Amino acid sequence: MGKLQGQRLPVQQQQNNDGVGSRTFCERCSFAFSRIGLQFSFKCSAVLLLSVAVFLSALFWILPRTDKLSGFDAKEGIKQAATTQAYFRLEKPVSDIVPHITRLEYDISEEIAIPYMKVSVLSVQEAGVANQTNVIFGFLPDPVDSSSTPVSLSLLKSALLELYLRDTNLTLTYSIFGQPSLFEVLKCPGGITMMPDHIPFWGLSDILFNFTLHSSIDEIRENFTALKEQLIVGLRLSHNEDVFLQISNEVGSTKDPPVIVEASVYSDHGSLQPQRLKQLAQIIMGSVPTSNLGLDNSVFGKVKQVNLSSFLNRTVHAVPPTLPPAPTPAPAPASNDPLWPSPSPSPAVSSSPSPACGKEPSSSPSPIADPPSPVTNSGPPLSSSGIAASPSSHAPAYPPKLSPRLKLSPGPSPQMSSSMTSSSSSFAPGFSFKELCLFWLLGLAVLHILGWTW
Repeated sequence: MGKLQGQRLPVQQQQNNDGVGSRTFCERCSFAFSRIGLQFSFKCSAVLLLSVAVFLSALFWILPRTDKLSGFDAKEGIKQAATTQAYFRLEKPVSDIVPHITRLEYDISEEIAIPYMKVSVLSVQEAGVANQTNVIFGFLPDPVDSSSTPVSLSLLKSALLELYLRDTNLTLTYSIFGQPSLFEVLKCPGGITMMPDHIPFWGLSDILFNFTLHSSIDEIRENFTALKEQLIVGLRLSHNEDVFLQISNEVGSTKDPPVIVEASVYSDHGSLQPQRLKQLAQIIMGSVPTSNLGLDNSVFGKVKQVNLSSFLNRTVHAVPPTLPPAPTPAPAPASNDPLWPSPSPSPAVSSSPSPACGKEPSSSPSPIADPPSPVTNSGPPLSSSGIAASPSSHAPAYPPKLSPRLKLSPGPSPQMSSSMTSSSSSFAPGFSFKELCLFWLLGLAVLHILGWTW
């Protein structure tokens, strides 16, 4: 027994020694921490904790990410250089699109090939709907340090408007991107103009007026039929008149307001008359403050900045041309005056002696030189026998083509030969000697033919 007790005693002594040693270590640690607490203040401890937090944040930011890609944004310089931008939506998640941005740019360039311009994807972001992605792309000059030509910009506008109006489809690699939708134009230099309606077969007529609406091209296109019908009622157009509209946005966006609506009115019968144009101008300017051009405020808002075109202003303020005075009709001949004066019998030859030789006769006017005109006689001339000549209100004269072809002397002769008087009285008035001879020969030929046939 004593031997066993002697053997257990060292073990108990060893346990007592271990307890004393642990207590000594704890006392030393507490002493060390207390010394550290005395050396460092609260401010130093706060700075130490903040430094550790910044170090850990930088460490996690430098390490590569293992989560899914959240999107893509081009550099700010490229975005500013792309003056023409458009947008569409893909039915794919962002993580499937970002690795294939180069392929996406190639597909868009194949669909919209514009000389001296290249396509750049500017943004690929997740849409508000699950598994859908919004893509914004732009066009840069090629090379980048050059400027776009007007011809290239015009071709680019036409191509974008065709895509917007769904005249052509944007086709991409279907296995990667699927089918794009919701195509929009975000901005374009010089603005864009859309014609939702078909152009009349005789061409565009002159713009009559324009007005501004606080709506986008998308909203106008959606309600275009209602806009046209309400405008026809507001302008009080007749059944054979119609209105043609053009929608413009100065920024070149199809989704941002405002828009400028340009209207022209045409008729089935041709161009409108100036009086009708003047009526339309009065209706346009009078209906703006009262009836809003007939448009529904809840759909299109209030009409602003109504302006008449220069063509309509010129037509309304044009002074009608003055017509020259109509010529007064000549007085009708009196009922007792014949249209052509009939020849009167020759007056009796006077027995007064003829003028002396060498003296010129009196310079009385010849009846052939002047046109026939009424002459008033103071009294009938008396012949040598005292018998008055036959009264006549007109001097004896004949029409130019029906007068007897008599060769007169340069001066009027007071006497007429008896042969001339007899020949003029024997012929019927209106026929010459040659014409009578022709009639006689014609009758002789007819009699000869009749006798030969019998």
